[in-house]
Amino acid sequence: MQVLSEEQFHSWRTDARVLEKDRYGEKVLLLSDGTILKLFRRKSWFSKTLIFPPAKRFADNAAALQRLQIPCPQVIATYKLFNPYRSVVHYHPLAGETLRGLLKTEQSLEQMQLFAQLAEFITSLHDKGVYFRSLHLGNIVLTPDGQLGLIDISDLRCLGRPLSRSMRDRNYRHLLRYQQDWSLVSEQARAIFPLFSSRG
Repeated sequence: MQVLSEEQFHSWRTDARVLEKDRYGEKVLLLSDGTILKLFRRKSWFSKTLIFPPAKRFADNAAALQRLQIPCPQVIATYKLFNPYRSVVHYHPLAGETLRGLLKTEQSLEQMQLFAQLAEFITSLHDKGVYFRSLHLGNIVLTPDGQLGLIDISDLRCLGRPLSRSMRDRNYRHLLRYQQDWSLVSEQARAIFPLFSSRG
């Protein structure tokens, strides 16, 4: 990881648009050239993130997903910013629209086709050994060429072997627990996912 100087950061920040922030500060910036800066704070001084920063994990996961031919952001560089301390990843975003966004804006969305594709995509992830603990419709993207891909990828693991049945079920249960998303999905499309009947 490179050191990101305060001068360079503020130069980028000048014309950037803040996409996400919390009470600790800015988290995601859209730069003037269309690339993204994602900033990760250290939650404690005695954290494993000191040894393996989230920005590096994001970059390593992007490289692993690309080897598996799974669409995802393309990392440009990773940095350390010291005032305040952040690990930073600079990347080209994955083009397309999140499934969450499509559900909210596309009135004529063909849900049966899309969610059948989603079920196949998740099965493919599991067969390829991708375990994504934060899997939800807000970090699955439908790309302009009709593929599904992943964003916000710091919290996943590529295990190098197909997932066990219990890990697959845990992944699905996490996906299906976001009721604000699934309330916008038709009953017929939800029926593609058998775990709906076994939750709780």
